Amino acid sequence: MSMKMGTWVLSFCLMAIETWGSIYFFDTFLKKKDMGWLEKYRYIILYFSCFVVVYFGNYFVPIGIKVLLMISAFMVFCILFYKIDLKQCIFFSGLNYSILFLTDFFLLLIENILTSKSELYVLDCNLLLLPMKIVWILLLFVLCKMWKGRNNYSGFSYKEWRKFCVIPLFTIASMLLMYFCYSGEKKVQVMYLFFVVGMIIINFLVVVLMQDILMKGELLQERALTDQKRESQLAHYRDMQTVYERQGQKMHDYKNQLKTIQVLLKKGEIQAATALAERLTESISVEMAAVNTNHPVVDAVLNQKFHTAREQGVSMMFRVGDMGGLRMDEEETVILFSNLLDNAIYECVKVIRQGRKAVIHVKMIQENERLIFSVRNPVEKKVQVTDGIGLTNVKAVVDKYGGDFAVSCDEEKFQAVVML
Repeated sequence: MSMKMGTWVLSFCLMAIETWGSIYFFDTFLKKKDMGWLEKYRYIILYFSCFVVVYFGNYFVPIGIKVLLMISAFMVFCILFYKIDLKQCIFFSGLNYSILFLTDFFLLLIENILTSKSELYVLDCNLLLLPMKIVWILLLFVLCKMWKGRNNYSGFSYKEWRKFCVIPLFTIASMLLMYFCYSGEKKVQVMYLFFVVGMIIINFLVVVLMQDILMKGELLQERALTDQKRESQLAHYRDMQTVYERQGQKMHDYKNQLKTIQVLLKKGEIQAATALAERLTESISVEMAAVNTNHPVVDAVLNQKFHTAREQGVSMMFRVGDMGGLRMDEEETVILFSNLLDNAIYECVKVIRQGRKAVIHVKMIQENERLIFSVRNPVEKKVQVTDGIGLTNVKAVVDKYGGDFAVSCDEEKFQAVVML
């Protein structure tokens, strides 16, 4: 009875270690969601999920089904508590379990080689279970310390994630195949041992490769952002020069029209003078600022894009609030708003060429101390949303301020939303 109780106590302790290690792994590689009160119970939730799977798997289902259930438990936990999509969920859940599986298999092989056992049977190896978990924790610790905290995986394409997922899934499939094909021959055991060590190294190298790709992507993104900052400054100066030249021309026209009004009034042609004055007033109102957000840089960008769009036959409708409290670098403000509005104007020009009306809807408000900026415009046809230089730089600015950026497109409209 006491021996059975000791086995249960050991099982609970081992599961606690496995739960803590898994959460430490996921916290290192993934961004946590704000789950409120549920956050306090995530250790308990994962603990009992894994315990049920292990108990059920050990006594009622084959090991292959047990592995699938364990990975599924990790995946559900990740989707619930982390900002993650399905492909990332598959990769990190699989990676965590593959390292766990490899560690267990490695130490079982070591024991069999030393004791000349011919079977792999985990339940009979209670004395070996604790070292298994300790070695697994050490491997996770090394792996997590290698990681430099780059948890923004938006730079990876679907094809790249598919390639990454192959490694942990292949590892688990290989371990299961080796388990079912296992024989007690020492040569086979040694061969398995080297294979397991090789798979551990390969899984580590995948993480190193991911980090290297992310670092290079960040460098390229920083260079692109620096280049666009320089281009934005030059474009801003050119736009200001254009505005001044246009204002000079308009002032010249207004002076001529005022002189004409004076002449008409002297001649007593009141009706003609009034009509000309009304046209002059209408012209002045059009040239006045279309938007006033109480932020000089934002106003300059929005008004300049408004006039650019109007010259190409594109209408713009604004819903804006007071942006006086916006705390963003001026260059980054120009990059963020200019890129999204330039893309919208470009698409609207193509729509107008089809003989359709084009209106850009711009919303810029602050809610709960967060800036919400959205641009919605019609499209010629459904476009593939890709990370060109413009959208990449928008993402870089949004990421710098810890915000969210989302784009969507259907057959009729394109929409981009930024939350900072």
